[in-house]
Amino acid sequence: MKNHTKIIDREKGIAILITVMIISIVMLVATLIASVVSVQLKLASDIGDSITAIYAADSGIEYKLYQIRKEGILADTEFSLSNGAIVSVTVLEAFPNLTIKSLGSYLLVKRQFEADF
Repeated sequence: MKNHTKIIDREKGIAILITVMIISIVMLVATLIASVVSVQLKLASDIGDSITAIYAADSGIEYKLYQIRKEGILADTEFSLSNGAIVSVTVLEAFPNLTIKSLGSYLLVKRQFEADF
C-alpha cells in the first residue's frame, strides 16, 4: 500500500510541475502577443499624426505661394493651424529660382516639403 501511495504522490508532483510549465509557456506567449499589439497600436497612432504633419507642411507651401503671388512677401512664416499643427515656412532663394521649405509639426511628428520654382 505504501508503494501505491508513493506512486500517486509522484504523479501529483509531476502533474503540478507540468501544469506550472504549461502556464509559464502560455503566459510567455500572451506577453509576446501583448507586446506586438502594443507596438502596432503605437505605429497606427503615429501614422495618423504623420498624415496631419504632411498636410500641415503642404498647407505651408500653398500659403507661401499665395503670399508670393498676391502680396510679393518672401519673408519666412510660422503659424499654427486649428488642429494644433505648427507650420514653419522658409524661402531659401530669390527670383527667378525660388526654393520654399515647409516644415509641418504635429505632436512628436515632423514632415517637410521642399518646392522649387
